[in-house]
Amino acid sequence: MQFNLPSNLKKELIAYDPKLKSLAKEQAPKKTSKKPKYPLGNIPHLIPHDIVSSTEQQTAIDYINSELAPGRFRLFKKRVHVPDAEDTMVPFAILYHYEQCWYAAWLPQNDEDYIYGYAYAFKNTSTAAKQIPAHLWNNKEICTEHNIGRGAQVFTYAQKISKQDIINGNNSRNWRAMGIANYHQKSRNIAQAIGEFESQLKLTIPCWTDTRRIFDRLGCANILQALDMHIDFINAIADKVDYQLTVDNLIETFTSIRSTYPYFTCLNIVTIKNIITTPYIKKRLQSMLDRSVHTYNDPENTRQKNIRYGYLEFQQTCDSIYFINKIWPECPVDYYRNYFDELRSIYITQIQTDDLLIKWLRENMPVASFFNILRKFYEKNLLDSTQSINYYDYPVKNFFELHDTFSMIMRILDADKELEAPKRWRMPDFHDYVQAEAWKLNNRKESLHQDLFPQPIKVNVGGIDWTFFQPMDTHQLAQWGQAVRNCVGSASRYAEDIRKRKHFIVLCMIDGKPTFTIQLDVSLGVMNVVQISGVANRRLTDEQHEQYSTAFGQALQAREHELVSVS
Repeated sequence: MQFNLPSNLKKELIAYDPKLKSLAKEQAPKKTSKKPKYPLGNIPHLIPHDIVSSTEQQTAIDYINSELAPGRFRLFKKRVHVPDAEDTMVPFAILYHYEQCWYAAWLPQNDEDYIYGYAYAFKNTSTAAKQIPAHLWNNKEICTEHNIGRGAQVFTYAQKISKQDIINGNNSRNWRAMGIANYHQKSRNIAQAIGEFESQLKLTIPCWTDTRRIFDRLGCANILQALDMHIDFINAIADKVDYQLTVDNLIETFTSIRSTYPYFTCLNIVTIKNIITTPYIKKRLQSMLDRSVHTYNDPENTRQKNIRYGYLEFQQTCDSIYFINKIWPECPVDYYRNYFDELRSIYITQIQTDDLLIKWLRENMPVASFFNILRKFYEKNLLDSTQSINYYDYPVKNFFELHDTFSMIMRILDADKELEAPKRWRMPDFHDYVQAEAWKLNNRKESLHQDLFPQPIKVNVGGIDWTFFQPMDTHQLAQWGQAVRNCVGSASRYAEDIRKRKHFIVLCMIDGKPTFTIQLDVSLGVMNVVQISGVANRRLTDEQHEQYSTAFGQALQAREHELVSVS
C-alpha cells in the first residue's frame, strides 16, 4: 500500500527520505564565494594629494586590483599647452603593482625644491618576503606600518629626492622595480609606462645625451666627476673648494695619493713633472685642460664626452712623454718641445716594453732616431683619418709597425739571442730587419740547392753590373727578403720548394744593390720566369724587362762556359 504525501508534508519529512534529500541538495542553488575587492590590498595613498587627488588615487588602486598582472598600472597625465601646436598630454606620476609590491613615482607640480618623489608599499606576509626585492624587505625599519583591516599589515615608504641627494649618491632609478623589462609579457606594458615617466623626468633636469645614467650631469659636483676621474682622486680633493684644473694642481694631488694608489696610470705625470712644468710644454698642456674647463662651464653643451676631450689630449701627451722618458731618461727637453705635435698625435703608450728591450734601446738606438721615426710617421699619416683612434676629437694614430717591431725585439732578447743595431733607423727598414732576425728564431738555418749558380755570376750590360746568385741557406734568403722588402724570406713555401727542386729562386743585384727577386722553373729544357719583382714587390718597367732579359741571358751563357771548362 502506498500514499502520496502532499507537497508541504513532503518537505517536512525530507529528513526521512534519503533519495529526496539527495535530489534536493543537488537542485539547491550553490553558494558562491565573493571575490575580494582588493586582492592586492587597499593600500594607503602613496602619492601626495596635491600631486594626485585622493579620488584619482583610489580609482587607480581599485582599477589595479581588478586587473591581471600586465595591466596593473596607472600613468597619470595632464594636458599641457604647446605654443603654435596642439596641446599634448604629458605624464607626471605613475602607480603600479609588480611582484607583491606597489610602486609610485611623481614629479613636483608646485615649484617645490626636489627632483622627483617615489614610494613603495608591501604587505607583511611570507609570500611578499619571498618575492619583493631583499633591500626593501630587509629595511622595514625605515617604513611606516599600517593596518588595513582584518589584521592585514602594510609597510610603506616615501621620499622626495633633491639635487643634493643625487650629489650625495642617491642616483638610482628608484621609480623602477627590479625585474621590470620590455621583453617580459608580464611587465612589458608597465615598462613602457615607466619609460614615458622617465622621459618626462629627463625634460625637467639637465642631462648628458651620451650616457645612459640619467643623473650624471645633475649629480656632477665638479669637473673631476665630469672627467670620470677615479673616486679616490676625487676624495683627495674633497675638502678643497673650487678646485682648479691646472697642471700644477694635478701634479700636487697625484703626488699626495701616489703612495696609496701606485697603480693609477694617471700618476705618471708625477714622474715627468720636471719636463711638463717647463714653460712651453706647460703652456701647451694647460691649454688642453682649459678646453675641458670651458666645455664643462658651457650651458649649451649636452655631451659629457665633449668635456673629456681636452683632458684626454693632456693625458695622451703626458703618457707619450712618460713612455720616452722611461726609455731615455736623459733625453733633452728640447726634443719634447720640438716634437710636441707628434707626442700628442701618435699613440705609442700601448707599445709594450720590458727591461731587456729598454736596455737594448738605450745602448743601440739614439733618442734622436726615435723622434725622427715619429716625425716621418706623423707626416705620412697626418691626413689619413681612417686610422684615427675614435675616442679623441682630433687625429691620434696607432703606430702598429713600431709596436710590432718592439714586440719582435723582445722575443729575440727573451730567447737570449744577440741583436745588432740596424744599419738604418728608418721604418720600414728597421721593422724588416728585426722581422728577419725574429724569423730565424723559429726557422733553422738549412742549406739550399745552388744548381744554377753555385757562385755569383756577374755580367755588364750597358755599363751596369748585374750580379745573379742563388741563396746558400734559409737565413740568407730571409736577409734578402728583408733587404728588398718582400716575403720571399719569411714565407717558408719558397725555401721548401727550393729544397724539393720545384723551382729556382735567383737573386739579382745591380751595381751591388739588392734589386730583383726571380722565381723560375724548367719544363722540357726551357727555363721559365714564373714571377719577377723589384724592391717592395714593384713591377718591372718595359725597359727593365729588356735589360733583365739581356743580362740574364748572358749570365746563363757564362754558367754554360763554366760547365764546359770543367768537363
